[in-house]
Amino acid sequence: MKFAILSAATLSSCLMMGISTVAADAKRDINPWQHCGIGAAIFDNNTTAAALSNVIWDSGSTAVTSATISPDTCSSKEIKVAQFIDTTYDQLAMETAMGKGEHLTAALDLMNCSASAEQAVVSQLRADLQSNTAATGYADQTHADKSFQFYSSLNQAAVSCASS
Repeated sequence: MKFAILSAATLSSCLMMGISTVAADAKRDINPWQHCGIGAAIFDNNTTAAALSNVIWDSGSTAVTSATISPDTCSSKEIKVAQFIDTTYDQLAMETAMGKGEHLTAALDLMNCSASAEQAVVSQLRADLQSNTAATGYADQTHADKSFQFYSSLNQAAVSCASS
């Protein structure tokens, strides 16, 4: 019995270190129980339900495995939006500055923004982008940092998408 408990504790520690390493390397806040596995596939917009589902289903082992071995399989909306922004940041920044464009429209679609909310969201994104690009040191920021700023801005601006 003691061996089983010690083995489980050791395995948990190793898994947690692996997850921390993956998350730190990717510079993402991926919580495998909330953003990966079966729970995230079923409860895309409810991270609490996703985490509970993953733990109930198989103690979260599938979620942890998918986050550790292939983090690109984590399928929550947040992950999809972050990946899209990372891949298309330069186009998104340019289109946001112009106030329109296919990448900007795609990002708004990923956030489930209705046509009635889009103008307010784009206005907020433009203001945030102007502020960020005018800040000292912006040119020296990494692609990941710029993408994360855009992601954060989009998440804040898109709050109005849910209410419209």
